Amino acid sequence: MFNRILVPLDGSPLAEGAIPHAELFARIFGASIHLLRVLEPISYHDNPAAVDPLRWQIHKAEADAYMQGIANRVRENLGEKSMLAEAEKKSRVDYSVREGKAAENIVDFAHTENIDLLVISTHGSSGLSRWNISSVTQKVINLIYLPVLIVRAYDRSTMDENIKRYRRILLPIDSSRRAECSLSAGIELARGEMSTDSTPEAAGDKSTLFLAAVIRPPELPIPEPFPIEISQLTEKLLQLSHQAVERYLYEMKERLPVNCDTCVVESTSVPSAIQELAEQEDIDIVILCAHGYSGRVSWPYGTVTWNYIEHGTKPLLVVQDVPRSQVRPTAAEIAAEKSGRR
Repeated sequence: MFNRILVPLDGSPLAEGAIPHAELFARIFGASIHLLRVLEPISYHDNPAAVDPLRWQIHKAEADAYMQGIANRVRENLGEKSMLAEAEKKSRVDYSVREGKAAENIVDFAHTENIDLLVISTHGSSGLSRWNISSVTQKVINLIYLPVLIVRAYDRSTMDENIKRYRRILLPIDSSRRAECSLSAGIELARGEMSTDSTPEAAGDKSTLFLAAVIRPPELPIPEPFPIEISQLTEKLLQLSHQAVERYLYEMKERLPVNCDTCVVESTSVPSAIQELAEQEDIDIVILCAHGYSGRVSWPYGTVTWNYIEHGTKPLLVVQDVPRSQVRPTAAEIAAEKSGRR
């Protein structure tokens, strides 16, 4: 499912927080990891003085040495578990240093190098801020149209260097075929690394995949209080919906080859319900499909997924269901192309 993982870095510990998650995905899916550093020249507005060529070359050399050190560390970490031959270890981890605008270079690199998964931290060298996602990360995930794993830099518990597996995985699903495309990722993450350990302790250490559905009460275009007939119809609809969704999740649970639990909640806000459930169940990672039953594929993400990207607090894997071949350029992209800018 994921063969080539891209991890953008900027030299900061916050950005490096994405690396343990990338390593875990690489072990589970047998994927290679490519580390990318983009050096942004200082703009005239930031520094009217001309850029010193010697300083810039030193900066590039320092960045290359930094990336080489990170790559060697990742190779060692993967080698501890995978027991690969030395030559194969080198082939699984590589790095690049580019110059230019960070967001544009990350997106272009992902598309030209056939990347399957982007693993990115919400914040980097600019530090933490009141915003849940930095401007660079937001630009990248808006245009990349690939599966994305977003690591919350402001939550230190998600930046654990010794992460071994995701023990509690939340997969919200809205009963649509489109949303079901995230199931395969959830199954593989719940399985974790292939292990030959058959001890009772290992058997009791299995991950749990939580299949969750949020039922929204129907929106009524009439003022409250509602007539008694309307209220009764609404309650009946919610009851029938609850029963149908419970049956759907139960049948799915019985088919899946991993340890599963199911949960159905009622809420007027689906993203808020997902966040509350993630906190209550002490979830390690949330998996969402980019779009649900509404299927508004002209946008990179549906409303529920985008709201959780912006306001969620758990690591989030977004499985992109729209092939890049079907993506139409935005009005801003068209205007930028015409003006000679990317």
